[in-house]
Amino acid sequence: MVSLCLLSLQALAVDVPNRNPPVEERALREARAAIAASRWAQAVEQLRAHVKTYSDDADAYNLLGYSLRRSGQHTEAQLAYERALQIDPSHRGAHEYLGELMLTLGRRDRALFHLGVLEGLCSNLCAEYQQLKRAVDAQTAPSPKRW
Repeated sequence: MVSLCLLSLQALAVDVPNRNPPVEERALREARAAIAASRWAQAVEQLRAHVKTYSDDADAYNLLGYSLRRSGQHTEAQLAYERALQIDPSHRGAHEYLGELMLTLGRRDRALFHLGVLEGLCSNLCAEYQQLKRAVDAQTAPSPKRW
């Protein structure tokens, strides 16, 4: 009878929403809002707070890399993307964004590497592959002739 009561209590606990999410979850939500508003420094601050507790969150490291890259902190961005890929080697967003960073840094060879990884992960059907492919093509497109 006691075990039946405990099972009933456990079932009820699963259905109860968390009314007071941890600070880290709140930090991630605030970081996403800051990214949407192009407030890169705020996003970086919130994401750094998040990954201190959730050090295995590949998505958060990818967002951290994106925010750092957008704020011009390329070295730190690369480290964040690489951490995301250590956690999840198949993280399509991290491959795309790291490839874009490599283009910015003049490392076309590394951008093509990440494009190849994306092709292996999702053929050429996923948005991440298509975005990086457009960035690679845009960088290598010949400039229009001026008359």
